[in-house]
Amino acid sequence: MRLQKLAEVLKHRGPDGVATLEIDHVGMMHARLAMVDLVSGDQPMWSADRRAVIVFNGEIYNYRELRAHYESRGVVFASQSDTEVILAAYQVDGEMGFGRLRGMFAFALWDVVMRRALLVRDALGIKPLFVSEDTNGMLRFASEAKGILALNDARPELDANALHLLLNFRYVPGEASLFRGIRQLAPGECFEWHPGGKSSHRRLTTNVESIDGNLDVVLADSVRAHLIADVPVGCYLSGGVDSGLLAAIARKGGADLPTYTLAIGDDPAEARNAAETARTLGLVNVQAELGDDEVRRLPRMLWHLETPKVNAVQLFRLAELARTQVKAALSGVGGDELFAGYNVHRIFQMYARLPAGASRMVAGVLRHVLPSSVVPFGERERALDMGAASGDWPRVYALLRNIWDRPELRRWLYGPRMLDAGLSDALDVVRERWPAHRPPLAAMMEYEWRNKMVNDLLWQEDRASMAAGLEVRVPFVDLAVRDAVGRMGAPRLGKAALREVAVNYLPHRVLARPKSGFQLDAPAFFDTHLRASADIWLSPERVREYGLFNPGTVASLLRLPVERRFRWHFFMLYLMIQSHMWIDIFERGLSPGAVANA
Repeated sequence: MRLQKLAEVLKHRGPDGVATLEIDHVGMMHARLAMVDLVSGDQPMWSADRRAVIVFNGEIYNYRELRAHYESRGVVFASQSDTEVILAAYQVDGEMGFGRLRGMFAFALWDVVMRRALLVRDALGIKPLFVSEDTNGMLRFASEAKGILALNDARPELDANALHLLLNFRYVPGEASLFRGIRQLAPGECFEWHPGGKSSHRRLTTNVESIDGNLDVVLADSVRAHLIADVPVGCYLSGGVDSGLLAAIARKGGADLPTYTLAIGDDPAEARNAAETARTLGLVNVQAELGDDEVRRLPRMLWHLETPKVNAVQLFRLAELARTQVKAALSGVGGDELFAGYNVHRIFQMYARLPAGASRMVAGVLRHVLPSSVVPFGERERALDMGAASGDWPRVYALLRNIWDRPELRRWLYGPRMLDAGLSDALDVVRERWPAHRPPLAAMMEYEWRNKMVNDLLWQEDRASMAAGLEVRVPFVDLAVRDAVGRMGAPRLGKAALREVAVNYLPHRVLARPKSGFQLDAPAFFDTHLRASADIWLSPERVREYGLFNPGTVASLLRLPVERRFRWHFFMLYLMIQSHMWIDIFERGLSPGAVANA
């Protein structure tokens, strides 16, 4: 009965079929989105020797090579699926076999002989896996936290500290979730559990075969691997370099894949530029715009995301568009993070290169240039803080990413439920994870690769795509690509290394375009889509009822003019609305439809 409830909650991730298994101390459910071996790849799947059974989410891109390797060592396969290759790796090499897997994966394996469960997540954290252990020694796990909730009898409780960190980072760092008692496996974690509750965890030792050659060769190999499927594959396409290069590499390799574009971004010509890139490559480009019903869609998106997000609405629309024609799509996520493509990289590097005391001089100039803010944590205030932070690279980074945590701002922003909770210092969270042994820019990029990439970009990419029954693949977030970039030494700003590859695939007019972000204009979006909703969800009565935020502060933020200099404050309003919706959907158990009609 509980497995059926789990299937009902997670069936969107696998609309091609649901199957369950109960054996010994274990119950398993799998909702399949069939990509490889559409006929005989169903799960849960047993190993050839019937020693182990597995449920698996993701793709193993080197499964054909591994299959040949294990056949040479005596394994007889019953299917053509990549799932069975994981079982073969365990059958022959034990846990060490998991280190051979190149791909995105999260799986649970039950070893009948050793009477143990192994839960494993890929080394880059592309696919999610949540776990919860209770005092009775029961382990529950699922690809989304709501799957665990379906197995529990009690309603969930908000983790106030996780919400506090979310409101600072705009994602929950580390392994926490917004649900008290439910955590994620860390990237590359192998979690071992035995009946009775004995458990341990360790990191996988990765030994994926390296790809010989320069960055061009490695990227081409990654795109080739990520196109492997027995179903149609498409490609998200912006007007910029990252997705354009992926599409161009695929096209040069003989793939005729459709491309999909959402008409949104910093550059008004973004959609036109994407269409031109597609024409240049001889590919079909399908486009759509954001609809007028974003507020009514927000509770359903939040149910899928399980955490408030400020830039996910675009991904949901794009995934729905692509799913009308394909079951898998390539995404350029990771290009900016690997190759220093953001403005924040340039600003951070500028601060790192300033001589001692110069940052205070810059802050002094900005003090006179930037207007005073009518609310705390305005642009002028942040600029002054940056001047005082010179040389303290975690703090400089935190300010650049609008991490605001300090006592006076907590009192200004929060209501009693948050103020009464034991909250972490957000800057301490950055410091604990900061790779201080590396030069400043390299440290920043490694920090974001291990944190923001996993819990922000990949999180929302997975949830938005799987909500539509679409599998998004990320060729830049690949072990071989990461290793190739690492061999190149110090990062170079503006994606210089990537552009040197792209000149072999894309014309100059595409490479010369200025970068355009795929994000919302927060003040304009709030004013157009959320203003009426804010009157309901952020009314003084409701703010006091939920106790998360300060009613006076919320009222003052709602009176701000719709200007880009207040974009952080409008982001906060957007997150506040979603936080109240989260309480209704998860703590109070209301359906997303009921919340949409509130």
